[in-house]
Amino acid sequence: MNTRHFTRALSLLLLCACMTAARAEEDIDALFDDTAPAAGAGEDLEALFDEEEQSAPAMSETGLVEPVTPVVETGLGLRISGFVQSEFAYTYPGDAHYSKFKNLAKVRITGELSDRVSFQVGGHLQYDPVFEFENYYPDAVEDDQKLWGYLDETYVDIDAGQWDLRLGRQHIIWGEMVGLFFADVISALDLREFILPDFDLIRIPQWAARAEYFGNNFKGELVYIPRMTIDNIGEFGAQFYPFPVTLPAGVQANFLEDKTPTDFGRDFGAGARGSWLRNGWDYSFFYYTSPDKTAAFQRSLSGAVVPEVSFRPVHERIHQFGTTVAKDLGSFVFKAEAVQTLDRQVSVTSLTDFDGLDDSNELRYVVGIDWVGEAGDHVNLQFFQTWLQDHAPTMIYEEIESGMSVFLTTTRLHPDIKPEILWIQSLDRSEWLVETKVSWDFATDWRAVLGADVFGGPSRGLLGQFDDSDRVYWEFRHSF
Repeated sequence: MNTRHFTRALSLLLLCACMTAARAEEDIDALFDDTAPAAGAGEDLEALFDEEEQSAPAMSETGLVEPVTPVVETGLGLRISGFVQSEFAYTYPGDAHYSKFKNLAKVRITGELSDRVSFQVGGHLQYDPVFEFENYYPDAVEDDQKLWGYLDETYVDIDAGQWDLRLGRQHIIWGEMVGLFFADVISALDLREFILPDFDLIRIPQWAARAEYFGNNFKGELVYIPRMTIDNIGEFGAQFYPFPVTLPAGVQANFLEDKTPTDFGRDFGAGARGSWLRNGWDYSFFYYTSPDKTAAFQRSLSGAVVPEVSFRPVHERIHQFGTTVAKDLGSFVFKAEAVQTLDRQVSVTSLTDFDGLDDSNELRYVVGIDWVGEAGDHVNLQFFQTWLQDHAPTMIYEEIESGMSVFLTTTRLHPDIKPEILWIQSLDRSEWLVETKVSWDFATDWRAVLGADVFGGPSRGLLGQFDDSDRVYWEFRHSF
């Protein structure tokens, strides 16, 4: 979607929205403010099954639900909201360099066509001039990340009594663990900065038709996606390109274009989910099939004088069965998610394997505990595992990979100042990620963030491959 016409159209949309917001007389809270209370803490789980129409919630970087606030009224029956944000990052290990000076805007326009039909139009546009003065990255990375935009959530909602229908580009969120993605199997992800940005910037919506049924203590969902949007991993040579493979000395690597699913008849996604609330337990079961939105690297070998290995990201069809569980235990909230995936492609290290991939069924699960104190303290602990059920010795990952995470934050120092730390640790090897930041809501609709992200571990690890990508950063966001 990096076409010239799209960029011009989206730029005009953003300009009009900002001019309208500037003329508005109403003072509103930021729709994407990160000061939301922890999901589940003191929350009445019955609200999850309210039969009244509910808008899709915004998500913070921790995966917690943020409140949706009424926004600017235009006098035309439309409401405009969104934010503009500036981000700067400096990467300091090895060859220290400026790695980001991103400027982005998200705009959302909502309205009603009738009492039972409403709509939303959204846009995302970003520009990073760091490539104008920093020559650290290859040209392909500059072409991919310098200017980028897409049509954000854009859909029509139809209220049909106990059924709600949503048609268009939308987020479909089935999992909500802190800092990690498990049962959240549908929305595509922008992984060009790994999992470091806020979740409202990582998720990319899908073109989908969704039907939701609301009954007594039951919610059902049917989802159909005519053609999948896949994870955006960027271009080889970028700071967070996901390639934990070490090649032998003297072997050159060539990375081919992503084999994106494009067949409307074959590359569809479809699934169903049922959720129940019983005796205080909120649980769900789902089935989903699609081309794998997470790329596997298909390999081919060249017999030239200088050996060359070519890699192409591919997306074969997978089938996923999953469940989620949540229980309010007073001051604690228990959560768990599990996903069984069939026919996932896994990279192998053996050069005798023709395409460098092997099939394996995979089970991933996570269990977590949330605690929220009266003084604004919030603690989250999580344990997770991945089990490759058809494991082969040449696969780049172990048969069972275990890890844990700790998330801490508080507002006891000041209501407008919130320090946070998220520590993700492998339990199989010395591999870890620590995300730290301090957010300051210094004025109405304004937020400043100062933070640092630090990686450690071996180069073949999921986290350790970014050991030279430690960075410090700041952000400024204005919401309207």
